[in-house]
Amino acid sequence: MTARGMLLEAWPVTGREAVSLGELQAVSALFGLGSLDEARALLFELYRRPLTVAALETGNARAIVEALEWEDAAGPSAEEVVARSMAEARMWGEPLRVELDAAPAGEEERAQVLTVDGWMLFEEEYLPRVVTGENGHAHPEALKVQAIAARTYVQRSWRDHHALGRTVPIINSTKFQVYARTPFPSCLAAVEETRGMVGRYQGRLIVANYVAGAIWKNGRPGADDSKTEHFVTYNEGRSGRFVKPTGLASKTHPDNRGCMGQNCANWLARQGRLYPEILRYFYGADLVIGSKAGSSPPSTPPADVEPIPTTTKSSSGDAVAGLAVAAAALQWLFRGGAF
Repeated sequence: MTARGMLLEAWPVTGREAVSLGELQAVSALFGLGSLDEARALLFELYRRPLTVAALETGNARAIVEALEWEDAAGPSAEEVVARSMAEARMWGEPLRVELDAAPAGEEERAQVLTVDGWMLFEEEYLPRVVTGENGHAHPEALKVQAIAARTYVQRSWRDHHALGRTVPIINSTKFQVYARTPFPSCLAAVEETRGMVGRYQGRLIVANYVAGAIWKNGRPGADDSKTEHFVTYNEGRSGRFVKPTGLASKTHPDNRGCMGQNCANWLARQGRLYPEILRYFYGADLVIGSKAGSSPPSTPPADVEPIPTTTKSSSGDAVAGLAVAAAALQWLFRGGAF
């Protein structure tokens, strides 16, 4: 049986009644050679995560590769996915449906987004509920930080996964973002005061990861009840290649500029830090904050700057990484000899 034949036989595990030609070409490119059991395992892992499904549906090789690279593992390049898809198309006499830059590359403004609880106004309903659900009792400046991080996080996600928030509902989960049933007035105000503001590095939306992190006291991290402190990055004064990435995303991805700690952000706000300072404390001094590319320049020139070492260090722990293809899937995807 051919590799494609095994994939089609295993397809029922996805729960989908139909598959597009582009999806089939892309999945075949990821599968390579393998057994029927391996085909079932691959399809199960790919199609149980809405963001990965959305990436495959775009037919954009870069979006597919970036979706897989959320887990810190070496994988194929977009060019390799296109090359394998091209060979697959030639083998079956088909038009190529997987392209290098098929999906929209620019940013997109949306007035409404589709969630698992129905349609919501993006700035007026969804974001205030996220800020409330994620860090609703924080200091007002920390709420602004949360609003910008959450806005950047979701816009960065739908930039490459166009169906997210349109035909693929945004989930309410720690695997993406948690939103409350009703927003706090303080969170409505934080979203309104930062309306449209996102974080960028070199013109691109960053992967604005954030976690609870340790509770800060007396200027240093303390109890880490959420076991997420090891994901937090302290990038104050760092620029360019010296900005530390977070383990929540591929550490080699250029848009991985670290991870904000919500408890630390709240502590910094209570010490009088303003939201631009707090964001750059975690994501680097060269973070550009604004509603349009180029607005609000970074606090230091956009050059590689290695900061003076500090004594602040992150602790270790266990946490569930969001927006990632499971490690089991990556073992199938990137096993030796697949590419």
